[in-house]
Amino acid sequence: MNTLHTPTPPSPTLPTQPAVPLTLQWKRQPLPPLQAVQVLDFRAGDIALLEVEQGRVWVTCDGLLEDYFLEAGQRLSFTGPVRLRVSAEGQRPARLNWAQHRAVEGAAYPAAPSSASAPAATPQPKATAPTQGALPRGAISAA
Repeated sequence: MNTLHTPTPPSPTLPTQPAVPLTLQWKRQPLPPLQAVQVLDFRAGDIALLEVEQGRVWVTCDGLLEDYFLEAGQRLSFTGPVRLRVSAEGQRPARLNWAQHRAVEGAAYPAAPSSASAPAATPQPKATAPTQGALPRGAISAA
């Protein structure tokens, strides 16, 4: 018995849009212990990216009830207009890298550059991870 075998054509795949890589100018913010809180202001339409390079950093956003505690390797982003207040948490120094950019749909956020002498940061689980949706103009993501 002869049977014809017709191969099934592969399913068409939709072309994927590559993420738009952003070129960000990161600023390194040293946060000595017991120093006054530092203020970072961002305009409407800006995205503020924060990434802790070293230590533990306290972040609060004017108008939000939540405070955020980030460990080395963790990041957080906010949509402007926003005023952030940051400081080292505890008795140890911390270092915060931050960048701002205009909102770009489909943007891929590169990691902040770390100093050559610092070991690669490993993200730690967060007990204080922000949530999306209920925050007015505040935190939009955490990793």
